[in-house]
Amino acid sequence: MIKNAAFVQLLKISNFRSFWFLQVFTLLAMQFYFISLSWITLDVTDSTMILGGLLTITAVPRLILVPLGGVLFDRISPKKLLITNISILVGSTTIFTILLFFLPIHTWMLVLFSIFFGISSALFLPTSFALIPKLVPNDYLQPANSFSQLSMQLSNTFGPALAGTLISAFGVPTVYATMTLFFSISLLCSFLLTNLSPQKNDENTLHDSKLSLINLTKDVVDGFKIINKNKLLLMLVVISALLNLSIIGPQQIGLPYIAKQIPDGGAEHLGFLMSSLGLGTLIGVFIIGFFKDLKSKGISTMVIAIFLGVFWSFVGFTPEYLYITSLFLFLSGICVGMLNVLSVTLIQVHAPPQALGRVMSLQLLGSTGIQPITFLAVGWLLGIISPALLFLYCGIILVATAGISLMFREIRNPSSENTMVNEVEVNEDVTIITVLNELEDIKDNVDNSAYDQKVAAAIKTCQETVASSYFGKEYDWKQHIKC
Repeated sequence: MIKNAAFVQLLKISNFRSFWFLQVFTLLAMQFYFISLSWITLDVTDSTMILGGLLTITAVPRLILVPLGGVLFDRISPKKLLITNISILVGSTTIFTILLFFLPIHTWMLVLFSIFFGISSALFLPTSFALIPKLVPNDYLQPANSFSQLSMQLSNTFGPALAGTLISAFGVPTVYATMTLFFSISLLCSFLLTNLSPQKNDENTLHDSKLSLINLTKDVVDGFKIINKNKLLLMLVVISALLNLSIIGPQQIGLPYIAKQIPDGGAEHLGFLMSSLGLGTLIGVFIIGFFKDLKSKGISTMVIAIFLGVFWSFVGFTPEYLYITSLFLFLSGICVGMLNVLSVTLIQVHAPPQALGRVMSLQLLGSTGIQPITFLAVGWLLGIISPALLFLYCGIILVATAGISLMFREIRNPSSENTMVNEVEVNEDVTIITVLNELEDIKDNVDNSAYDQKVAAAIKTCQETVASSYFGKEYDWKQHIKC
């Protein structure tokens, strides 16, 4: 019943509840930033070139620093990382708000704020995705990711409209003051998170604990190696990139072409088409969230991708019929929403816990980093082929990618790979316990001489060091050996 629904159960988890409010207010503030930046830049400079430059300044750190955000998540406390990121956003928006109220704005101020905002948001995104498995049990990962995606879709839908309304009614300074308030609420929520610590890492997972540029670079490279060695993760990252390649470009560039072909078409028709896709995505995210833990996630993901490819293929064939085109976009949106949740959940479940931040950051990089290439490719293709053929070819790519993926056992039965990982971990546990037992036997057989007592003390220290390093300081390892 409703009281037992996964969404309801999730909100009873205090850590997840705090994180979700943190995410909602942070994402809303980010939407406020992009709308207000566009308005104030054109108002101050009247230059679209400068606006494009500022948006690039914001976007470039995301491409460069998203992998770094994943490394930091694996190295340090996620709570400290969130507090640091959001504190920078609170401080920078507070200063900028004061400047807006009392001083004339210059271009260099906009540049400086864009740099701070770009860096902080680049570090926040991988943290927000990788943190969820630390907040909820594995059985609730799917609805938790649905909740997370829901907050993103809602902020994308209502954030710009709310920011535009505030600008019209009260001016840009009020919008930045609201941003400061939102980031402050997010900062308060980050302090409410508890029992978060970096995952235990072995010597082959992270390099020297010193935060040097060389070590961080090596850790990023190791993230690529981890994905390359895990066929399932590699396939999921590639599939995610191909899905974005086939959806984002046609959505942003192809749909305006289609809207113009609608009789008496105008901006309102483009808005209707975009809203149909967005509403479908919201519903898809909401539907998948009602399932606590969908079985056969790999097969379900690819089947949904095939349906998406079919619906997407028909989007461009009926441009003269607004409602039919909107229907195909609505159905495509439902599939997109469900795919976003399932693909992220699969990666979270099967990524090594000690490298989750890096794996999620590289998945984000593959999704967002490919967008500029997608826009260029789609813009070029629309000069050669019709929008109908563009959507058809992209739909074929989706169907082919999903169909080929279903041929691989790792996609059809991803749990088998996870089982092997668990067996390896169990074998490692047994090996460590065996070593501790052998050391205990040696310690029991020493004499009472002063020298042998020093040897016994050294062995005990060795046991405690090995056990605490492997199992953690709170683990009672002595219960497993004959002390």
